[in-house]
Amino acid sequence: MRSVVFCAAVLILSGCATVSMVSGEAMVETGLDANQTALRTASDEFCDKLEDNGWVTASTGLAGLASILMNGSKAAAVETGDYLNQFEDETHSPDTLVVQLAQDAEQVRIGLIAVTGEAQTVLANTDTQTQRGDVTSFERALVRAQRARRTFASARDLLAERTDALDPADIAIARLDAEIDAARHAADDLAARYASLGGSAV
Repeated sequence: MRSVVFCAAVLILSGCATVSMVSGEAMVETGLDANQTALRTASDEFCDKLEDNGWVTASTGLAGLASILMNGSKAAAVETGDYLNQFEDETHSPDTLVVQLAQDAEQVRIGLIAVTGEAQTVLANTDTQTQRGDVTSFERALVRAQRARRTFASARDLLAERTDALDPADIAIARLDAEIDAARHAADDLAARYASLGGSAV
């Protein structure tokens, strides 16, 4: 218990900092650079959009991250309940909900494409060092995309109880899966470049 309190005190005294989940389960603390790179800005905006739409759980600091790490996707599913509730509401047309689910998954895919594009720009730029903040911000966006995908899968399962006409949703989720795979490869490349070239700590 004392170690938890000490860590919290260190975070408060160290000024502005963020904590993100990296590679699914690791937590990495990183200071915020006053001059945000394009990749970090795009990643932050992407994560904000996913949270604002209820596709992933809004960030709740260390306590929220600890809950997700301990309880896994079950905790995330509970906290995205407002979004999922509409797929259980029998007053809503299942056909309309299938279309909405497909559109939501496509929005996440398009947003992730943009963030991955910024990561590819960083990888292509051999004149500057890769920054740790770029790596962690992009990995945070990837984790959020994976969690949104789990939310959509839960919504799809709810709809499957009411209709068999799920093709639009299934196609959109599959397309999102492909983009998540592409982002994962880019994240691996970015982390490898940072490690091998001695990237900047900011």
